[in-house]
Amino acid sequence: MKLKPELKGYAYALLATVAGSTVYIFSKAALNEVSLFQFGIYWFSLAIVYNLLYTLRSAETRHFRKIPVKSLKILVMMGLVELIATGTFYASISVATNPAIPSFLRNMEYIFVTLLGITLLGERFRGWEIAGVALTFTGAFVISYHKGGSLHSYLTGTSGLMLICTTFYAIRTTLAKRFIKTITPTMLAINRAIFLMTAAGIMLIVTGQSWIIPARIFFIIMIGSFMGPFMTSIGQYSALKYIEASRAAIIQSTTSLFVVLGVFLYFGKLPMAYQIVGGVLTVGGVVLLLLGRRRYAHQ
Repeated sequence: MKLKPELKGYAYALLATVAGSTVYIFSKAALNEVSLFQFGIYWFSLAIVYNLLYTLRSAETRHFRKIPVKSLKILVMMGLVELIATGTFYASISVATNPAIPSFLRNMEYIFVTLLGITLLGERFRGWEIAGVALTFTGAFVISYHKGGSLHSYLTGTSGLMLICTTFYAIRTTLAKRFIKTITPTMLAINRAIFLMTAAGIMLIVTGQSWIIPARIFFIIMIGSFMGPFMTSIGQYSALKYIEASRAAIIQSTTSLFVVLGVFLYFGKLPMAYQIVGGVLTVGGVVLLLLGRRRYAHQ
């Protein structure tokens, strides 16, 4: 039976959501036993391999034969932004007691993307959108609350790292939207992986850490890298061919709910009650924001 285009879009968005949720689980399992730099060199090396193999079978191959100087400058800029955004993302998972926590806080990216749209494009905020932003930030505050915690402990902990991460991911998303017509999604994915793999390799040399990791951890990284940097990207970009970005984003904002289930099945852990409450608030806030933007866009 042939699926309707809209159903295909929702199916791809769901694929991106489920595949994206596994990133938190597999990366945490690996980071429990290897360093961030050891993890990075293998995770992103494999991401390059997966994306290159996919690209060689697609029509995008021709885009790699001639890249304008202007596009190269954009790729360098995007790569530097990714170093901060993705570096702090995996660092937050590494220090988190439960990887479901950074998945809840990742929803702040939608808020920062919206705020950048208002700042750079002069867009307006209205009722539902304001309520969504307020709800998301309330949820993030609830998750991040630590009695007697210092500013240093906040900035170096999961919440502070995710604040930095989501800010730079919002910048990345805004830049990608602006230049997506001149730079293909696969080029962006490979460029990202090259920058992060190179940075991890340099840091391994500087810190004198071993390049050798247990075979079991390599297997975990191999699966996680396939599901994360590869399958999630395919699902996200394929969904946009069939449905509006806002609809895909609503589905993907529920990633943290799949993470909670996955973490419970893999690690046997659940977030604390107040963290679950905060997490539900962040998801609800993002859904409210996205629904509000869709509603006003069609008026």
